[in-house]
Amino acid sequence: MRRQGNKLGHQAPKGWRYNRNFNHVYISGDLHYCLSHDFVYDSEEEERKLYNAEPCYYTDSRYVDTKHNYYKDCYIYFSRSRWKNADITLKSCIRRTLQCRNIPVGTIVEFQRDWYMEKKKIDFRYLFKIRKENNFDPKYEINLARYNRNFDNDVWAQELTEELRANGFLVGVSKGNTNFISNMISTAAAYTGQHHEASQEEGQTAIAYGHGMKIGFSTGRDTFMGYSNGRDNVLFDYFQEFNKWSQCYEISKDLTPKEIVQELLKPREND
Repeated sequence: MRRQGNKLGHQAPKGWRYNRNFNHVYISGDLHYCLSHDFVYDSEEEERKLYNAEPCYYTDSRYVDTKHNYYKDCYIYFSRSRWKNADITLKSCIRRTLQCRNIPVGTIVEFQRDWYMEKKKIDFRYLFKIRKENNFDPKYEINLARYNRNFDNDVWAQELTEELRANGFLVGVSKGNTNFISNMISTAAAYTGQHHEASQEEGQTAIAYGHGMKIGFSTGRDTFMGYSNGRDNVLFDYFQEFNKWSQCYEISKDLTPKEIVQELLKPREND
């Protein structure tokens, strides 16, 4: 969004304005950028749909994010994601912005530079305002393989999966049970071109969505992606309240799958 007090166009004073060497095309807020189809989407709204088991951006394998979607930060162009630090011109920044679909009218897009002038406080950004609609209305599907996958060797986990699905939940079953810490290291290593094998826990896991909830459980008394509180419990939390699995609500695995779903569907009491 536009920063209060800033005019549009070059922010630098005359004599310091350059129409080349921009490194980022940036939008602040809840928008995220889809690299594969060149459009932005409301990440909060798509997450709300996911928590209600509706087709959304996060259930459709055809749409692929850029690596540079962060909390409240969206980059349509990020020069360091390329082999060389490929800066672009002002004309190219404007062209890329206008080609990108679904940026709301009135949005302020920032063209940014990585560099600065030593000992001088000069704002080298260029602020560009979206004035015309360029709409794209994707018809999302639930087509990720995990949502059709079942548990291999755990009757209880499979019964819970079937019970959840029968009650309107979307259940994604993993092939294995990756330790969350090792998985984080592996993901970071992939971004830097390094190699790291994520360590595997025992069994499989599932993450389910529906009725405004996110639910996680594992086979038997295995950890849930390395979280020990998932050994004896089904873990769950609510839309916009989930922080991490170690801080979720818990339902004992000693209950039957039917009893667990009944507990999940009970009206929520005041915390």
